Amino acid sequence: MHHQPDLSPHASPKSAPPRPRRVGLALAAAFVAGFAATAPPAHAQGVFFEGPVPDDAGFINLQHAGAKGDGRTDDTAAFQAVLGAGKQTQPHPQYGHAREVFIPNGVYLIRDTIQWGDKKKEVRGESRDGVIIKLIDHAPGFDDPAKPKRVLSTEVGFGPQNFDQRLYNLTIDVGAGNPGAVGLGYCTANHGGVWNVRILSSDPRHAGHTGLRIEQKWPGPGTVSDLVVDGFDTGILIRHDNASMVFEHITLKNQQKVGFVNQNNTVAIRNLRSDNRVTAVENRGGTAVMALIESQLTSGDPANPAILNDRKAVLYARDITTDGYALPLEDRVSPGAPPSETRIEEYATHGPTTLFESVASFAIPVEDPPAFDLGDPRQWVSVKRFERLAADGDWAPAIQAAIDSGARTVYFPKGRYLIKQPIVIRGQTRHVIGFRADAAFRIPDQPGWVIADGDGPVLLDVASGYGAKTDVHIEHASPRTLVYRGGSYRNTVPGGKVFIYDTVAVPMHFDRQQVWARQLNPESYNYPAMIVNRGGDLWVLGLKTEKDRTVVATLDGGRTEVLGGFLYKNRQRNPDQAPAFVVEDSKFKAVYRNKQLPYQPQIVETRNGRTRQITIDEMPASAWRMDWFVANGGDRVEPAGSR
Repeated sequence: MHHQPDLSPHASPKSAPPRPRRVGLALAAAFVAGFAATAPPAHAQGVFFEGPVPDDAGFINLQHAGAKGDGRTDDTAAFQAVLGAGKQTQPHPQYGHAREVFIPNGVYLIRDTIQWGDKKKEVRGESRDGVIIKLIDHAPGFDDPAKPKRVLSTEVGFGPQNFDQRLYNLTIDVGAGNPGAVGLGYCTANHGGVWNVRILSSDPRHAGHTGLRIEQKWPGPGTVSDLVVDGFDTGILIRHDNASMVFEHITLKNQQKVGFVNQNNTVAIRNLRSDNRVTAVENRGGTAVMALIESQLTSGDPANPAILNDRKAVLYARDITTDGYALPLEDRVSPGAPPSETRIEEYATHGPTTLFESVASFAIPVEDPPAFDLGDPRQWVSVKRFERLAADGDWAPAIQAAIDSGARTVYFPKGRYLIKQPIVIRGQTRHVIGFRADAAFRIPDQPGWVIADGDGPVLLDVASGYGAKTDVHIEHASPRTLVYRGGSYRNTVPGGKVFIYDTVAVPMHFDRQQVWARQLNPESYNYPAMIVNRGGDLWVLGLKTEKDRTVVATLDGGRTEVLGGFLYKNRQRNPDQAPAFVVEDSKFKAVYRNKQLPYQPQIVETRNGRTRQITIDEMPASAWRMDWFVANGGDRVEPAGSR
């Protein structure tokens, strides 16, 4: 007998917040002139923000494409027709590859896997709590934990070519009676990420296989940030030894077997909050590297350890608080070595490695970026409003006019913009946002963006793809705080704060700056050092690199921390062997791994005129892994604003 699946919503669509009234951009001037605005302002934290996208942004509105979001209609076909379109499958007859998708608030019922059909997709919900993609209760095919099945999957083609998959601001609910359900099967490469997403099982027993499963061959690098996983046997699982992933601001609760599992990958984790009786974190495998910092693992069962580091895995842990567990860490690599109290101050599987006498450690205080109030979206200014100024194929005058219009938020609709002059961010403009726009600079001897003096911190998130010709993408010519994603960097005015996200670029030169970077991917044959920290503070959570040049040089009393590095030197084109890291009279800490062709030497440190080095054969762990290197040279005065 055929069973008719239950299409009734688990949560009423009335539980979702109402969508703000949308107003076309052509009417924005009227609102600025005197009409009362009713839409709530958009707020950004880092590189994600909630709210509607402008009508001309170039995104496909999924409700316009047939999805109802009413909590009663089966929206499976509408979702699959759009998200499943692309080069890998069949382009949508109306929307082509459908790479940019906006989901308005609503409850969207589905009964089968929604499989993305292309790389470089961006799926953006209006709000995390307002967009609910809900698997129907007792869905066919999701009943067998031995055969896990995804609700939503970004896993397309060959993993290392599955570039730039982005997912923002939504909830995935696997419903009730679906013990084989995986909330999200995720893969991205080089960059991309999951931001501000909740994955939950609304089953009374929290049934489900895995919340977030990252196991397509060779995932990463990429970012998972501001994620909540509620329920499931396993909260998060990541596999494979190539490449690496960053996890920050992660909440895990109500898992039945384990919270977070790393199997052989290189992971960097900050601010993991686990509320679980089961073991919160397991690190497994002969190539596994985990850097875990500033995390709270509570409500544990006294029969379990909070963290299990299995045989051959490499772990660095710092500032970890636990509660209820038998012990904070069971390290099967070094039995008996972990502390027995409820807090881990600083620990590594093989202990600190150093080249000189002092092994005293240090830690750069970590800061989150400032929160941005983007204002009423109807008052944002599009660069296309000034398209008449884009003469001779040069968009620079139009873009500059938009910035100088007095708008707080300027945006680029989807498209390619040829730019033949530097763009100066100044005055009242604080936010420059690209909706999958490509800034194609054609100014080989000049910077692309210049951050000049103006009103408050700056958020810059406009991509510049292959073929851009510019001296440097971003020239920071002001002490203004800068938050950005994408592009090479230098500063001409020292003393500022910089927050970098999810960036593939070289070079990056920081002169006496305070820098916090999440997921960097520099690759170069052409620069002596891809990243240079001269006399400042550079904190990196997740670093992956290719090619054959020095990855980071720390000079003139600088301080650098690299937590979770994956050095994939896949080619050697230069005749000289560049060291991976150079340290000159400075402080340096690193947790990382080599793959393919190892750097030789690994670290070259000069202190007070003496130079020493670590070779690949002197690495403390197998598979060319370093779990805690520390260099303590270069005493200096703290930079302004340090804590």
